[in-house]
Amino acid sequence: MQQQNETSLLIVILAIGYILNFVLGMLGSFFPPNSYPQMTLWQIGDSMAIMGSVLASRYVASRGQNIAAAGFTLFGIAYGVSFASSAINAVNEEKMATIILPLVPALFLISFCKIFPTWLRIGSLLVCVPFFYMYENVIQETYHHDNLSNVLAYFGIQLLGVLWTVIIYKDYIKQSAP
Repeated sequence: MQQQNETSLLIVILAIGYILNFVLGMLGSFFPPNSYPQMTLWQIGDSMAIMGSVLASRYVASRGQNIAAAGFTLFGIAYGVSFASSAINAVNEEKMATIILPLVPALFLISFCKIFPTWLRIGSLLVCVPFFYMYENVIQETYHHDNLSNVLAYFGIQLLGVLWTVIIYKDYIKQSAP
């Protein structure tokens, strides 16, 4: 019973982390670029995603999905790169673009998670595509904060967190059923 209560709490906190990441990311985009409110909301959102990723790692590992668990750990590290690229009133674009480096292997490993339906496993990999464009824009010095690739990249990984949460919650309910 104690184990089930703790797992239930883990799912709730995981959901809070990924949902707040999504909500704060969207809210931050309504503020002027590189403003204090935008950076603060995005940094808090990144922190929530790191927390959600660590907890998702614990849950999927408990279900025997160790490769995907390693992916969630690496996904948390990728969000750490995003967090580290933000200052109080600016984004370091070069540092931000390097999120692609841990993100690709993280999403590759997460795509092994048999808890997730095939469409979500494939979708998880496709989220890397806009990050490659963002990375290319930074390298070619054509990066601008409102490039469509930036919006799609961050919206994509934030939406993934919410979708993973829904599937993990459904899996937990299925496993808890008598």
